[in-house]
Amino acid sequence: MGVESDAGKRKRRHAGRWIALVLAAIVVLAVGGFAVYVNDYYHAASDNGAYLESTESVPVEQTDGLLAFGDPDSQVGLILYPGAKVAYDAYAPLMSGLAERGVFCAVVEVPFNIAFFGSDAAAKAIEAYPNVGSWYVGGHSLGGVVASSWAADHAGEVEGVVLLASYPTADLSSSDLRAISLYGSEDEVLNRDAYDEGRAKLPSSVEEVVIEGGNHAQFGNYGEQAGDGEASISPEEQWAEASFAIADFMKMRAS
Repeated sequence: MGVESDAGKRKRRHAGRWIALVLAAIVVLAVGGFAVYVNDYYHAASDNGAYLESTESVPVEQTDGLLAFGDPDSQVGLILYPGAKVAYDAYAPLMSGLAERGVFCAVVEVPFNIAFFGSDAAAKAIEAYPNVGSWYVGGHSLGGVVASSWAADHAGEVEGVVLLASYPTADLSSSDLRAISLYGSEDEVLNRDAYDEGRAKLPSSVEEVVIEGGNHAQFGNYGEQAGDGEASISPEEQWAEASFAIADFMKMRAS
């Protein structure tokens, strides 16, 4: 075997440095791209602060990673995962409406505003509020996908799932979980093919609610969402219809 020349060694070291620099550049670009992606998210609307103030009928508590509404000694409670790239406090109006109807609500804050990065957040809420009689777990859009997967793995800890413009990827069809699925008739963001496929993974007793005139974004309070349909009802109307349907569904078993 021949001895490698000094020139050959220098050439190999030079090539190695270039490969290392290219790989480093790829990592930097990937990290930078991810940072840009996750920091471009939907913030709560400017009027949202009013829904974060405690009232006599709906106390509001904000702790590390949780935003809670209502009486923590309620018979039923809902843990909600936010939609992808949506600030968790943007669901305050819907949660407040549910609390008015006797449902304790806890919205979980997830890393980067993407539920996949905080999939076990529901456990934190259950631990923080042990006096809630029975729990449901749910979510909006991607949050519902994560919530239903968590429910599949923790079926003994929750009564059922609440899906807002969402669908499950985990199979819940043979479980004892109860389920309600809501979406707006003008929703242009929800993947209908995935929704139809996910329908078969829900219990056969699932309650399906179509909010006429509602869209994807108006389950929260963060303004218009790219690609969404135009709602023909106000956000307030959609929150009211959704909270009434969810509370009626959840409290049916508790009463």
